[in-house]
Amino acid sequence: MSWWLDLIRVVGGGLLLGLFVGKVVVSNPFHLERIRPRYWLGAARRMKRRQWVRLLTIALWVTAISLIVTDILTILFTQAGAPLVNPEEYPFTQVQQEYPWMVLIVANILPIFEEWVFRGILMDEIIRWKHSKALAVGLSSLLFAAFHLSNPGTYLSFVVTLIPASILLGLCYLKVGLGGSIVAHNAYNTFLVIVDAISR
Repeated sequence: MSWWLDLIRVVGGGLLLGLFVGKVVVSNPFHLERIRPRYWLGAARRMKRRQWVRLLTIALWVTAISLIVTDILTILFTQAGAPLVNPEEYPFTQVQQEYPWMVLIVANILPIFEEWVFRGILMDEIIRWKHSKALAVGLSSLLFAAFHLSNPGTYLSFVVTLIPASILLGLCYLKVGLGGSIVAHNAYNTFLVIVDAISR
């Protein structure tokens, strides 16, 4: 029976997200344009060195602060006896043990799409609809964190640890754009995968 619940979590979350993204992209094709390589290459060529330094500096500060806050929350939940994930059900546990490089690759590809959806699409649309950057950061952060419940083996405490990092990613997006939030998210994931691999 448990595998049915896991299937509903994964398919249900993905289906809802896919329907939302599809509807928004149809009504505003610019969102689709932003994910294409030619858009990124053009934007990268137009950036000056000072813009690159600013983007990378802000992204890496966001990464560092996110890691510290997430680590503190993880320690607090662990001390309180609230587990974050069930290692036997969590999909990356066994894969990370056997194929750490595969997890590293996935951990750097998924943030591109997650940032595109939760920051690039969702935040932009909330700002357009409600004219509120604060609401856009808050709502997209909650939805981003909650979406991780679709992963089998995750508990509500895991979602709570992601909210501060998600807020910081939203602020990073507002400050330096989609490229900055992707760099911060990738750096965050890469650090966690490498530390986990070293600690084994």
